[in-house]
Amino acid sequence: MKKIISVLIVSLLCLSVFAGAMADDAWTKGSTVYFHVPAKAGGGTDLYTRYLTQALTEAVPGVNFIVNNYEVGEVGMETVKNAKPDGLNLGTCHGGAIIQWFTGASNVNIKDDMKVVGIMNLGGPQAIIAGPKAPYKNFTELAEYVKANPGQLMIGCSLGGTTQMIFVSFINAIAGDSNLATYVQCASEADKLTNVASGAIDLANCSIPNALSYEADGRLTVLGTIGPKVATIETMSELLGSELGAQYASGPEQGIDSATWDSNYYVLAPKDTPDDVCVAINEALMKASAVQSFIDGNNAMATFVSPIDYEGSVAALNTEWEFLDNLVGEMGLKVR
Repeated sequence: MKKIISVLIVSLLCLSVFAGAMADDAWTKGSTVYFHVPAKAGGGTDLYTRYLTQALTEAVPGVNFIVNNYEVGEVGMETVKNAKPDGLNLGTCHGGAIIQWFTGASNVNIKDDMKVVGIMNLGGPQAIIAGPKAPYKNFTELAEYVKANPGQLMIGCSLGGTTQMIFVSFINAIAGDSNLATYVQCASEADKLTNVASGAIDLANCSIPNALSYEADGRLTVLGTIGPKVATIETMSELLGSELGAQYASGPEQGIDSATWDSNYYVLAPKDTPDDVCVAINEALMKASAVQSFIDGNNAMATFVSPIDYEGSVAALNTEWEFLDNLVGEMGLKVR
């Protein structure tokens, strides 16, 4: 009899633990979940992660969320890769991590060494900027210029990084040959704004809020925007809470459908994390995406929020992976 009672007690305790685990979908109350950001505090990935963890405290009450930043991004990526696959250690990054794998800048493959459990956002549009006296005012005129003056257009970007990939794709889209332009190192947004305004470089990208500010002072010309396919003057204006002028038209709005850049911000787990745990985490992330503070934070950065389920998140990563695989290969930068 005592043995039967002991078995019943153990069974009830197991059921209690299981019920506690399911109460908040992903984590038991009182547990601590670490989000590892492979970047310093204050950058885009860090801010998006903090918006998310703040929203999760509302969507999943009783769970503690902690953000860890890493001065060396590779250390942050390795931390997630090697963590116990229990859903308590997650990572965040943008699609640039895929480029870093292909070019050899990183030894972490986010597709095979990890599992994507969700998407924080679809990224945001960037303004394509030129000097105040530029002889082109939109993408069509820019295309005509680079075709007539091969090699003369100097574009500031992070060589071998995401922004060079963006511009290679962009010049291909508008002019049919990325080699018509010259790409030079100019990585920080502050340097891009200063060098475009002074005429040291001809073209660069920057955030829409900075473009608005510099344009208002007459220090640059906005040729349009490049970003996710959902980005239009109307949807971007809604994000910013103010109406943008026609000069902020996207590639498709200027008649160039392929002049877009779709790159997501991902939430990742160790590769051996069970699918049911991944699904539960994804459901929590989708709840957090509906929290107003998360929406407001992304809106302030002109970034599109679009909750995507677990299967859709995996499909989105695979699509971006294939696109960047081809792009990096075409540029001759692929070492893997």
